Amino acid sequence: MKIDLCNKLVDNDLTKEELLERVEIQKTKEDDFYNICHVLTKAFNLEHCSGEAAIQLVHANVLINESIKLVDKETLEIYGLLMFCKYPISIGSPIINVNKELSDYLGKFRQVNGHSFIIDERLRGTGLDKKMLFHNINYLAKNYDMIWIGVEESLKTKHYWERIGFIKLFEIPEAFFYMMPFNEKLLN
Repeated sequence: MKIDLCNKLVDNDLTKEELLERVEIQKTKEDDFYNICHVLTKAFNLEHCSGEAAIQLVHANVLINESIKLVDKETLEIYGLLMFCKYPISIGSPIINVNKELSDYLGKFRQVNGHSFIIDERLRGTGLDKKMLFHNINYLAKNYDMIWIGVEESLKTKHYWERIGFIKLFEIPEAFFYMMPFNEKLLN
């Protein structure tokens, strides 16, 4: 399995410097659902699968009011998304087949899934990715015991999560799975 990502989320000729002056980080809201689906459809090259992005977000129980967007203050176009979903790792990953004991243990904790984390290629390496991730971290830490994320092996970002403080839970040949614990009991 290989994800074929589109790296430019908005079709314009703005430079990194121009974009940095125009974008800001905001929480997503219910009114953003259509635009989020449009961005995900483009980012994951799903044009041939009309509605697939919406289906995936609904299936994963998207937390639309807890997710984050990187938005142009003038045009309101979305240049980055970090979607959080209420999707347990025991359902959203092969952990139950890899380590049932760990799956059962993690299932006892409140968890949120970092479902889609994408940023326009022109804004990568600017630190906005970390600012997006930590924008809502206090709220997440108060309401969940952990964030987990799965990353396909073929993506360049497969080791990114460890560099920013996530712990690798397990891996399979096709993917890596990470978590950021908020509850110290998770580490025992």
